[in-house]
Formats: sequence, structure tokens, C-alpha cells
Amino acid sequence: MKKRSFIRATSFAICLVAIISIYAIKGNIESERYKSKLEAVYQQNLNQLASTLNEIETSLEKSEYATSGNMMNTVSSDLYSQCLSAKSSLAALPVDQLNLTGAYKFLSQAGDYARYLSQKDELTEEDYDNLHALLEYAQKYSDFANSMLERCAGGAKISENQISSSSVPNAKVSAFSLDFNTAEEAFENYPTLLYDGPYADAVLNKEPEINNAKEYSKEECQKIAADLIGAEAGAMLYRSDDNGNIPAYVFSYKYMTVAISKHGGRLVYIISDETVSAQNTTEENAINAAKEFLNKAGYDNMAQSYYAVYDNICVINFAYSEGGIIYYPDLIKVGVSLETGRVYSFEAFGFLTNHTKREAFEEAIGEAALSAKLPSSAAVVGTQLCVIPKENGKEVACREFHCISKLSGDEALLYFNAKTGAQEEIMLLLYSDNGVLTK
Repeated sequence: MKKRSFIRATSFAICLVAIISIYAIKGNIESERYKSKLEAVYQQNLNQLASTLNEIETSLEKSEYATSGNMMNTVSSDLYSQCLSAKSSLAALPVDQLNLTGAYKFLSQAGDYARYLSQKDELTEEDYDNLHALLEYAQKYSDFANSMLERCAGGAKISENQISSSSVPNAKVSAFSLDFNTAEEAFENYPTLLYDGPYADAVLNKEPEINNAKEYSKEECQKIAADLIGAEAGAMLYRSDDNGNIPAYVFSYKYMTVAISKHGGRLVYIISDETVSAQNTTEENAINAAKEFLNKAGYDNMAQSYYAVYDNICVINFAYSEGGIIYYPDLIKVGVSLETGRVYSFEAFGFLTNHTKREAFEEAIGEAALSAKLPSSAAVVGTQLCVIPKENGKEVACREFHCISKLSGDEALLYFNAKTGAQEEIMLLLYSDNGVLTK
């Protein structure tokens, strides 16, 4: 090689190395910037989790002093919103979601149980004992979250010290997962709560009907999740397996965590951690958006019952309807952001646990005979056949009467057993700026 050619080749090589070095340095800088931003987001979610757990602890403390259904209703409204926020923050952390069964059950039952108590005119000693037990678990988990915050304040980073996930092969999660796994030990002796609600143990421990359906692959479930939220399948990040009562594959996309059941390929839940700071649409639009999403998700014949607004999120309850009969155990809750008009949260545990092919029932006692059992002060607005859940997990076929009191103008739903004629349940309808609730 000529000297001039050699010099040119050497110069070119030096330039190439320099360019590669520059890009490598630039890449490292960008990578560090990304890590810093990611760490900031993680710490923000941890801070939000700790803050919300402190609020849950305070609300449960207040509940021990509530002596009426009205006061418990106020406390339960706060608790429901706080528990939803805590679940969202927890889902957004780089923690092995498989090992958070106790935490999610606590956060689901705390608000749900308080709402159940708000429907009672008088609380029993057992009710207060259960509230105190929930408070003790809230304190333990709140203390744990606060200790995590103190570690971060001392310089620890959530995004560092990645370790192998116990549920996802060849995947890494934060070493903080070990701490969260340890915190789960606090729920080992978690009490059994017997009450009428979608998160009651009688419902949660029931073998879900969906588990008898055809099994889907992870890739099939990934595509289902992507189609539902309008994303490319490749953009859905596989996070973990959820091996709870309804086994599911869990994916994430932007601010959303989506779970698709391994059996049946059905949407189980959506949790979001996006802040909803404004109200730009109406509750009516939110309800229509929820109905459209249910149809898109393959949940047909769902009838809207009640809704409530929490922190600019409209949460609507739906129950399965077929042949003129409403099946209240087949419950789905859809939360819609009143800022964007998009689905924010979704829970189908009740539906997927209870929904099965049922034979339509006939009343042993006719509508006219049951109407005669109504108080003279009750004017009937409407009536329908339905199935309601009981505290023991059993279902009861009923006729529902929607009535208005001629004396007070208050509204109520009265349920009479379709076979025996016995009165099974009374639910008061509460109308407020936050929506329509039952007590």
C-alpha cells in the first residue's frame, strides 16, 4: 500500500472510531437521561402510593367512629377512590405483580366493605372488629411504603439493582420487588370478610366459570389486549403472569396495565395511572363510551345499573341481562375519564367468576301477588325479574320493584323471592351530583 493510501486509511479509521465514540457517548448520555426520567416517574408513583395509603389509614380510622349509614357512606366514598388510586400507583411500579395478591385483595376489599357497611342502618360489633382489622393491615402497608420512601430519600434508586423476575422468564424487575414480596407476609392472616359485595371472600374464593374455557397463548392474549385499547401488538409490553383465581397474562402500554384471561381470552381488568385533572365531558357521554367499550370487549347484553364519579372518573356498574332477567352477580365496573372520554379502568371479576348459562326461571308467585306485599305508601315506578347475590355466595331469583315513597318522595328497590314471596332485600336509591348510588 502506498504511503498516501495508508495515511488516508489510517485517518479514515481514526475518524470512524471518533464518530463511533461520539455516538456511544451520546447514547450513554441519552440512556442516563432516560434512566433519570424513569426513576423520577417510579419515585413519583411510590410517593403517590405512600400518600394514598396514609389517606386510606386515616379513612379507616374515621370509619371506627361512624355511627350511621350516612357518615359511613361519606367515608366509603373516600375509601373507594383512595383504594383505586393506590392500585393504580402499585401497578405502575417495576414490581413483580404476581406476588401482590394480598395487597390487591386488601385494596379491593377495604373500599368495597366500607360501601357495604354504608347500606346498613346500624353497625354491629363484628362490623367494627372487621374495620379495625382492616385498619391494622393498612397501617402495616403504609409503614412499609413510607420506609421505601425514606430509602429513596437516602439515595436508593428504584430502577437500579435489577434482578430476575420470579414469574417472567429472562425478565428483570427492580430489587424493590423483594421488599414488596416481603411486605406481602403482612397479609398471611388476613381476615375472611363475609358480606354482600363483588370483592367478598364468598365471591373471590369461588371457582371462576371462565377457567373452564379454551386456553389462549400469551401472543393471542397480547393481540387481544392491543386491539381493545387501540395499540399495535408489538407495543404491548408483557409484564407478568397473574396466577390468581382467574389466571391471566398482564401487559402494559403507556399508562395502562391490561390483564387478559388465559382461559377464554377475556379482558379481566384495566388499571391506569394517568392523572385525571379536569372534567370535559358529561356522565351521559361516559356511560355511552363504557357501553361501546363493553361491546368491543365482547361483553354483550350488559345493562347499566348505577354510576358514581370519583376524582373526575365516572365508574359505571353493569350487570348481565338475558330474556328480561337481570343477573346482578355478573357484575362489570367500567371507569371512564371525564377529561378524555376514554376508558380509564375496568373490572370484570364478578362477571368472569359467576357468568354461566342459566335456565330462565318462572315465578311461583305472580307479580300481582307480590305487588300486594308492598307497603301502601309505595308507588311502583317499574318492576323486573332479576337474580341477586347473597352473603354466602348463593344466588336468589327475585322480582325487583322500583318504588317511590308517597310520604317522603324517596326511592327504593325492593326485592321479593320469586319462589317463596319472602322479602330478600331493600336498597335505597341516592341521587347526588356524584351520580346514583344504592344504600
